[in-house]
Amino acid sequence: MTQPLRLLTREDAAAAHALHALCFPPDEVWSAWAFQDTFALTTTLGVGAEDENGRLTGMIIVQKTPPDADILTMCVAPDKRRHGLAAHLLSGLVTLLGPYGMARLCLDVAADNTAAIKFYESSGFLKDGRRKNYYLRAGGARVDAILMSRAIAGHTGESEA
Repeated sequence: MTQPLRLLTREDAAAAHALHALCFPPDEVWSAWAFQDTFALTTTLGVGAEDENGRLTGMIIVQKTPPDADILTMCVAPDKRRHGLAAHLLSGLVTLLGPYGMARLCLDVAADNTAAIKFYESSGFLKDGRRKNYYLRAGGARVDAILMSRAIAGHTGESEA
């Protein structure tokens, strides 16, 4: 069963932080304050999914910079992975972005995050470039960022919101 999607607000900051902490290394986790500030911006759009108990199990957050929308973060709870939730979140986001006139979705992803790269490629994203040594890992190691994008034209005016 597909989980219903909803827009995230400042009141979701603690739940977003908790989900982010399950999905990212400690030095990459956004604070609850960061989520609260991000959700308060008119240029951001957050979409989330909850399970039957009201627990936030997936989210995707974008910054609207017309004609592009940049994915700031996306994550799915470990116990909900491999069930299509990430694709559902991405599809819902694209539909919601239609009325904003966005033509392209952009992101960067760590070169060593092969699962995310595979997901994005299977979702129509193409590799556009690379930022050398962009991510700093615990212990001082650096990892390149892979720049990716996909067109979302054709979805204008299709919002179900």
